[in-house]
Amino acid sequence: MRERTRRLFTAAVIALGAALLCINISGDWRYLHEDNGAIYTTLALSHLKAGLHVTRGHDVFIDRETGEQTRYGHHPAGLALLLAGAFRLAGSAEPAVARSVSILFQLASIACVARLLRSLFPAGPALAGTFAFAVLPMGAYFGRMVNYEPLCLFGVLLQLLGFVDYQRTGERRFLWLLGGGIVLSGLVDWPGFFFAAAIGLTGAFHGFRGDVRGWRVFFVAAGVSVSVFAFDLFHLWWASGGSLATLSTVASSSAQGETLFSSPLEFLAGQFDSYRRYFSHTGLVATLLVAGLVLAPKAKLSRELQPRRSMLVASGCAATAYVLAAPSWASVHPYWKFYFLPFVAAAVALLFECLRLLPPIAARTAMALLLVEMAATSAYMLRLRHTREGAYAIETTAKFRARYLRPEDVPLARRER
Repeated sequence: MRERTRRLFTAAVIALGAALLCINISGDWRYLHEDNGAIYTTLALSHLKAGLHVTRGHDVFIDRETGEQTRYGHHPAGLALLLAGAFRLAGSAEPAVARSVSILFQLASIACVARLLRSLFPAGPALAGTFAFAVLPMGAYFGRMVNYEPLCLFGVLLQLLGFVDYQRTGERRFLWLLGGGIVLSGLVDWPGFFFAAAIGLTGAFHGFRGDVRGWRVFFVAAGVSVSVFAFDLFHLWWASGGSLATLSTVASSSAQGETLFSSPLEFLAGQFDSYRRYFSHTGLVATLLVAGLVLAPKAKLSRELQPRRSMLVASGCAATAYVLAAPSWASVHPYWKFYFLPFVAAAVALLFECLRLLPPIAARTAMALLLVEMAATSAYMLRLRHTREGAYAIETTAKFRARYLRPEDVPLARRER
């Protein structure tokens, strides 16, 4: 495939991803898990209403009637601060503005995935993986959700890009990209540290096998992660008046809420079904393919895993560890598997590359069927998610607007003119 053709197809995939992400962009918070949009809009409005000297740059709810402040210290502070900046720039705190922040980060992630896969796979399989990342329901629906995932995933992808490109070229500038990705993701949410740990351990594995580059990856990942994590804890401690009580509460197992499964097998069955729905049957087959190749390194097809093994193992293990770290939350929130998106994109690319081993007609037929299946799964799930209102989202949004700050309570630049 010519370079110009590849770029045109990549641009078309990004445009398709943008169109899917912008469905109902200006609608109110009414669908599955969109109560997150109301929650983080409220936190952003607290910064704008009270000022950073009051909130100390961290998440706080402000009672509209009494002015009472309630600290929300479950995550790093990056999301609400970015939303506050976007609201001030736009002169509006409407849902379309809030969603636009997530959408822009998700589009940047699609571009990162296209770049990442292009360095690991031939043009055709790389485009198939980019298509999967852009259209599968996990990204096309939850990528517009006003929550930590779309922002943090962009930082995670910068980590993976820096790691893969440094492994491939040895150029130290890519270590800066790795470190920058850890900083960005770590200032937004905790999964960034899961990926930094997985990448660092992968680097150490290569280091023990005599590759000095592996030790450099390990020390960068470890040093930057510890520094950013310490900053996150210090910021919360300082903003909370010398306490980490909010974080310790949410970190305890009792804070996870009611367990919706009775056994590990039931939990795995629920995750399997959710994976199939939001990543498609093609994504599931690709995931099983990669797992089989990792577990059977002497199999003939296993050589197709090289030189992508490190990226696939690091990204897959990090996403899996995050799900297993909070199984009760993962059973309630399908988007807990959001961080599997880079792994699934690479796994789909690998699946399409393996299909090239078939006779040409069989390979083209299989590829076409898989693309259709991914598109059909996306169409079905997106229609479901954008038409079936969520009672919990509507009720929670109403509760937050009844008690805490609303957009009309905060004068923004456009209203002042």
